[in-house]
Amino acid sequence: MSKNSKAKVVQMLSPGNYIRKKARTLPIYECVVNEDWEKSKLAQLSVARRHTNGNITVCFYLVDLMCLGVKDTHYQFNIPMGIYSGQIDNINAQMPVSRISYELAHNIVFAGLEFAEDYGFKPHKDFTSITRFMLEEDTDDIELIDIECGVDEKPTYMRGPFDDEAKVNRIIAQLEKTAGPGNYSIIDEDEAFDGYEEFDEDIFDDYSLDEKKEMFIDMSNRIGRLTDEEHRRFASLANSLTNALIDVDLHNKYFDEFYAELNIDVNEEEIPNEMMGISPEIQDVSQEQKHRFMEIYQLIYENPKQAASELKIFKKESNSQPGVALFELLLLQSDESRKYPERLKEYARKYPNYPLINLMWANEQVISGIDPQKVPGFPFKSSTFFPNRKSIHPTERFHFLSLHILVTAHENDLNKIEALGSVLGELNLSETDYEILDAIVSTTKVNCLLTLLK
Repeated sequence: MSKNSKAKVVQMLSPGNYIRKKARTLPIYECVVNEDWEKSKLAQLSVARRHTNGNITVCFYLVDLMCLGVKDTHYQFNIPMGIYSGQIDNINAQMPVSRISYELAHNIVFAGLEFAEDYGFKPHKDFTSITRFMLEEDTDDIELIDIECGVDEKPTYMRGPFDDEAKVNRIIAQLEKTAGPGNYSIIDEDEAFDGYEEFDEDIFDDYSLDEKKEMFIDMSNRIGRLTDEEHRRFASLANSLTNALIDVDLHNKYFDEFYAELNIDVNEEEIPNEMMGISPEIQDVSQEQKHRFMEIYQLIYENPKQAASELKIFKKESNSQPGVALFELLLLQSDESRKYPERLKEYARKYPNYPLINLMWANEQVISGIDPQKVPGFPFKSSTFFPNRKSIHPTERFHFLSLHILVTAHENDLNKIEALGSVLGELNLSETDYEILDAIVSTTKVNCLLTLLK
């Protein structure tokens, strides 16, 4: 082939990108929903579209019509008709389902979505990024069907079997803020309660504030010897004290500020050059290299010894020297090496435009006791670390949130700490990221309480 010849390149779309860009061009095959959705106010529905090859792409939506809107969603792309039909049969065996018109399915999803948004609840992250594109645009072209939401026209939160206390408190706080006291209901084990106080079963309600303070200090002095049950009681006591001590107006003010700053667009499907410390203009970074980068990153936390071995290979194969530096730092950090602070300082100077290393360097300075306001980059806006970025990777967000928790801990303001913890629950974090960050916030809250009470 001559140098001037141009071969036609066929660009394959990932399943997610295909749904975003082309799903609406496929004809609707069928829509299915559980038969008792109107009574239960919980719709488990699917929208299936058929490809020209006969295969099916289907999106599933769990829609809470009482309060929370689109709680969960996922998709299956280009699967054989037999597999799709088998799945619907399996669902029907567990709960009776009916086939419905697309218009009804559309109205169920968007009614739940809009009702939830009225009270500040956002849909599942995959709905926003992918599965909403399986649905037609919500315009006047779609027949409007009246869908009843709430219970007696009031938002009603039904506590799920796996909703922990932190999640319950976040949802109730949001309803207190948006619906107002007495203007919402809580359902738990088939019993409805109006308002926060009736539902929040604070086992320390009968104790005075002074008694709770005394118990908290006593348990904190024995923290290393507490049983698992005592640890749970200690956590409940910390929450009880926090609820008694925070200023609700200040908490809500800080919540809004944190949410505005930390609710950054995240794209988990794309691994940006910047995450490897490479300029976004460089075009020769292959997807294979990027995926290899992520594999080693995960391996550092799962098997540091194997990660160190894989890093030697990556070093030879990759042109991402900043990425290699990042891995060296993460391995030193996991090994709690004394070399870590100096090596981090060295690489921060060498790669001043690498967001992950900059975040680690800011973290290290705050941890070492330097006043955050004296650390370059304060107040650590997203634009400081991710300039000219429309979205970031979840890994980048994790490090960014870690820094904000450390800075907030330094301020030792209970209202801010509790508000930041509430915001974490609204950011659609992965289960692992949320558990790690929430644990740090909980520790920070306990330390703040100890300072306040002593």
